[in-house]
Amino acid sequence: MTSSTQDAYQALREYLNGLLHPSLADQALVDVPAALRPSLEAFMAGKTEYQDEAGRRMIYAADLAAWAADLIYGAGLPAPLPLATVDVAALRAATLRQAA
Repeated sequence: MTSSTQDAYQALREYLNGLLHPSLADQALVDVPAALRPSLEAFMAGKTEYQDEAGRRMIYAADLAAWAADLIYGAGLPAPLPLATVDVAALRAATLRQAA
């Protein structure tokens, strides 16, 4: 594993682990890193979502935690995610937003 793919893997793990915290707030779908949105959208099929005041699709924190747990401990991503294509800066920024 190269250092750039190792950085991408670490950033991905930190982001997903951050979603497991029960104190996390609901999030807009657009705030989920683009590489992971298709997986979350597939996971959310048939689940309840809502829109915020700005009309953004919002995902409940409990559903985000369940999705992250499924990716980490369960089924994983439906298709491999080439680590070279992962936007590490976007993942780290999303992780920082979670912590705020």
